[in-house]
Amino acid sequence: MKKTLIALAVLAASGASFAQATISGNYTAGYRSSTGVGATATTNGADQSGLGNDTSLVTFAAKEDLGGGMEAGVSMKIDGLTRGGVSGGDSGMYISGGFGKISLDNGRGSDYLSGGTAGVGGVGLDGKVFSTLTAGDSIGYTSPNFGGFTFGLSHSESAITQGGENASPIGLGAGAAGTPAGAAYQRSTGLTLGYAGGPLAVNGNYTVYDQQGAAPSTNGKSRVSIRGAYDFGVAKLGAGYRNTQFVSGVRQDSFLAVGIPLGALTLGADWGQRTHSDTAVAGGTDGTRGGYGLKAEYALSKRTSLVASYASWEASVGVAQRTTETNLLVSHSF
Repeated sequence: MKKTLIALAVLAASGASFAQATISGNYTAGYRSSTGVGATATTNGADQSGLGNDTSLVTFAAKEDLGGGMEAGVSMKIDGLTRGGVSGGDSGMYISGGFGKISLDNGRGSDYLSGGTAGVGGVGLDGKVFSTLTAGDSIGYTSPNFGGFTFGLSHSESAITQGGENASPIGLGAGAAGTPAGAAYQRSTGLTLGYAGGPLAVNGNYTVYDQQGAAPSTNGKSRVSIRGAYDFGVAKLGAGYRNTQFVSGVRQDSFLAVGIPLGALTLGADWGQRTHSDTAVAGGTDGTRGGYGLKAEYALSKRTSLVASYASWEASVGVAQRTTETNLLVSHSF
């Protein structure tokens, strides 16, 4: 639930316009236990567990009626609020109207597969099986809705970081061999087509990158993505696939998810797999690895829930020991 504050009201001879600001957020904390290797566990396989903050998010949003059917809005987030400090989150602004929507954004967004398949599934596998999200700047256009169909165009700039979404797994970081001089980032241009109607939602995207450089390189060349979800009422199913072509190698990601509402209790499960091939350089990680997640969420009210989740995944190709993560959390939204 959002608490709405009237931030500004201005009356003009041409009509009335106003800006409306909202503050919303979420705080989730509890117990976490992780084992194995990977970002959330010690590298020697020992257990790591304890109490802590899982999510602290505050979103400031405002929108203004520009008249003539047009609207402007802005959103700013704080997603790292602890006693040790405060860190910023995604932010952006837009102008919308009968022509569609134009937006300027800075942020990591959500993972296209595990974080964006219509909210279906368990814990999400970004930063586990799939890449850790990296922040970037973007400008985009989204068309009006044509009988459930929409299309979008976007241009973005994001850093080339090892393990990031547009970086190949060959052990090279930004500025390494094959990266053009002064190019610690890649620009990309994408086309998105989507449909949402009734129980079905489908989305497809094609993206091309510049600053590709010569092999061996962490740089991306092109990417094709598709995801969808169908709500059967008793359960919601989601699936997604992404093929990324790099200067050196190919990466294929697959994702399946199911969500089952049982009154106040919601059960979810997801499975993901990543395959690298044709890297053909020393330090490459050709092969397949995967993981899965399970989640149970019980709503004490519209704003407060109890959450239990479990995830298990292979930290990298050729590592026999799997990484696991168990969470017992209390979540409150406002």
